[in-house]
Amino acid sequence: MIKVSDVQPTAREFRPITGGWGAGIHLACLILTCAWPFGFIAYAISVEVLAGDVLPPFWMSGFLFGTLAVWFLGRWVAGRASVSAVRNSPAGDRSWNWSISRDGIAFTNGLQTSSIDWRAMKAVREESDRILFLVTPANNPVLPKRLLNDTQLADLRVLIADVTASGRLGRGVD
Repeated sequence: MIKVSDVQPTAREFRPITGGWGAGIHLACLILTCAWPFGFIAYAISVEVLAGDVLPPFWMSGFLFGTLAVWFLGRWVAGRASVSAVRNSPAGDRSWNWSISRDGIAFTNGLQTSSIDWRAMKAVREESDRILFLVTPANNPVLPKRLLNDTQLADLRVLIADVTASGRLGRGVD
C-alpha cells in the first residue's frame, strides 16, 4: 500500500487535462468555449459590410471588444467567487490523504472519505509533474509527483502495470 499525505495540488498541477478522453470531448468543449466569439465576429463583419457608412466608425468592433472584455472580466470574477466559496466551505480547502492499493484508491480529509476501484478508471496518465487517474471527464484525481519519493513512485508504476495487466484498470471502457 502506498500512502501519500497532504495531497493538495497547486493551480499548475490542477490545470486542465489536454488528452485522455478522446478528441471528441475536447472538440466539444472547444466549440462550447469559442463558438460565440466567432459568431459575434462574423455578425460584426456582416453588419459592417451591409450597413456601410450608416454606422459610426468602429461601432461594431467597439461592441466586439467591449463584449470580449466583459467576458474575460466575468471569467475572472467567477473564478474568484469559486475560490472564495471553496475556502469558506468546511471541507473545501483541506488536504487529502491517499491510500493506493491493489483494490484502488481511498481518499480521506478528516471530514470526507471516498474510494475508487481500479475497474472504475479508464486509465492512469503520468505527466512530468503529476499523475492523473481518469475516472470520468469531470472527475480526474490529480496526484502531484512532488509528494512521492523515488520508492513510492516506482512502487506506484509497478502497481499500475500490475492492475493494467490483470485487466482491472480500464475494464469495460471503450
